[in-house]
Amino acid sequence: MISEFSRPSDKDLNRLASLLGDRITKDEPIGPYTTYRVGGPASLFMRAMSVDDLHAASRALAKVKIPVLMLGRGSNMLISNSGFRGLAIALGPFAEQINLPSSDQDPIVVVGAMSSLPVIARQSVAAGLRGFEWAVGVPGSIGGAVRMNAGGHGSDMIASLLSVRIFHIERGIEANVSAANLGLRFRGSDLNDQHIVLSATLRLARGDKAEGESRLAEIVKWRRENQPGGQNAGSVFVNPVSGASSAGALIDGLGLRGHRIGTASISDKHANFIQADEDGNADDVVELMTFVRQRVIESHGIELRSEIRLVGFSAAISQEAGAIDQGAVSRNTQLESAFGSANNTDLSIPVPSFSEQLSDEVLAELKDAFDGDATPSANLRVVLPNDPDKSRDESRDESRDESRDNSSTTNSSLTLKTNNGRIVIVDEDLRLPVDSDHPIDEMTSSVNIAPTSDPSNIIRDSRIEARSKGVIRSLASNRRRLLTAAGSVVGVVALVLIVLASPIVGVRKVEIEGARYVSADLLIAVEKSLDGKSILTVDTRAAERRLEGDPWVESVRIKSFFPSRLVIEIVERKPVAFYIGVDNRSRVVDPQGRVLAVETGQPTQYLQITGVGPNLAPGASAGTVYKAAAQLAAGLPTELSDRVLNVGVGGPNQLVMTLRTGTLINFGPPIDLQNKLISLLVLLRRQDAKQIIAIDLTDPRTPTVKSK
Repeated sequence: MISEFSRPSDKDLNRLASLLGDRITKDEPIGPYTTYRVGGPASLFMRAMSVDDLHAASRALAKVKIPVLMLGRGSNMLISNSGFRGLAIALGPFAEQINLPSSDQDPIVVVGAMSSLPVIARQSVAAGLRGFEWAVGVPGSIGGAVRMNAGGHGSDMIASLLSVRIFHIERGIEANVSAANLGLRFRGSDLNDQHIVLSATLRLARGDKAEGESRLAEIVKWRRENQPGGQNAGSVFVNPVSGASSAGALIDGLGLRGHRIGTASISDKHANFIQADEDGNADDVVELMTFVRQRVIESHGIELRSEIRLVGFSAAISQEAGAIDQGAVSRNTQLESAFGSANNTDLSIPVPSFSEQLSDEVLAELKDAFDGDATPSANLRVVLPNDPDKSRDESRDESRDESRDNSSTTNSSLTLKTNNGRIVIVDEDLRLPVDSDHPIDEMTSSVNIAPTSDPSNIIRDSRIEARSKGVIRSLASNRRRLLTAAGSVVGVVALVLIVLASPIVGVRKVEIEGARYVSADLLIAVEKSLDGKSILTVDTRAAERRLEGDPWVESVRIKSFFPSRLVIEIVERKPVAFYIGVDNRSRVVDPQGRVLAVETGQPTQYLQITGVGPNLAPGASAGTVYKAAAQLAAGLPTELSDRVLNVGVGGPNQLVMTLRTGTLINFGPPIDLQNKLISLLVLLRRQDAKQIIAIDLTDPRTPTVKSK
């Protein structure tokens, strides 16, 4: 796939950077955002931390036309050494959530665009869901998988995709689009860089968990045995049409395994994989692709097509490497229609147009159409525009005829004329009457005019005239004074507004209160966005929304103090526990089960929730049982908190707790926890915990104690 973009000027790039402010990073290396890990920088880079950031980018791009490149996990992309001259966008943690259904819900999974395909596959199987196991061996994101209809091992995205939440960055519109309207096809779709996938909804099926895990292990084993690791983007070429050998077999038949050009080489394990060395060169990869493709054409007459998206290369180089030109983006697809029509509709009343010359046949038909009793044919006049002399002669003849027949001709005559090539129909019945149409003296057909209608008969009074002039002068003087006063008021108000909106009363000091865990980079960025702005016009609500996008932040309030001080009051969420995810990383959660942070080590300052939990991104909410475990950890009374080693998830709907004495407490389903804690306290006050092996509090009214 060719992704050749127009080259914007430095002026346009700088203007866009100015419009987006601290959201933008200049000359960001984007090779590390791909699995090849080679390639140059993007002129402008933005990590969208929320959909609001995407709306800001859309508004800026409406003012400055800059090419846009959407980055996912880069498992199907190669960046040129020169990089990308435009705006590259990557989504932040808000697009990494994975929402799995509970056992009593339909098997519908909603996943963020940046969610890893292998993680989705493993978590869905762990939840007893089947149908997405194939993705465990694809190192990409769900957004990229939707765009290219990724697949493998006998399945693809079409098999389970219901709908996709998309942000159209050109139009600034967010819409939920059915999978049927995406134009999905073999390793492709109608999506382009204007369509930013935010999340996808999948319909899976309930199935045996053990069978699902077995299938995962089978796929992973096959991948390890048949495909290489390292810096590559998977299969380079699409398998030829049905009936031909696979692309890997064709390349392998030419003995090209291990063939090297510069820092790029064909894998010894799979001939359709091209490896890049560490600190390799993107040009070497493309040159090797071109070499392989040419050898296959010469030997088999088959033109291989590249699966890899080439960014920043010329169209000629990309075509030689087998990339397919996408061509112009179609505006008439079902996908585009989901965002409404982009065409302006003219709702004005259409103006009829007429031919410059009507044929004799048409004129005859028009004449016949007006024949009849209501409109005698004698009253119909047709003047041809191309014969003015004849028209004038006919007009004079008709005038003489009309003067002769005036006594018998009524006012309701209908006339058809041509005027500059247009047909004009004059109906005397519709003409408004005038005085001359209704003479007072019917015998002489004359109109009597009253003496007062003649200006020459008006007698002028000099006193009245002088008084009128005085009144007029007084009114003019008052009007001038009013205008002067109004102008002065407007001027003063304008001056005051200019002063208040100027840096003279700009923000000089920003104080932040209550921030302990919030990202320091975010705080600095928000502080910079407020610094220097007028204290009266600064957009504090935008800053509040931006801060509230941090998972640690529960609420934000910004207070203004004239003339130049802002105070940002932050209320943070309270961390109470952590659990280990499938990826062996810790998730710190608050009492509501909301993930606040993801850490590589174990934050032992918090109570641990034992068991392997879901790989959730910051801001996502864990399942019901993990929420209950977090609430249990947060609600421990002081008398008990020092004696608890950990809380845990003992099953799909079971809570357990371990005391430091080794005593195991089974809470059963996460309901009625307060009464269960009271029962536990009463038991521990009556008995020595060192002598107790286990306590079952499934029914708090009749707890069961197992002693040594």
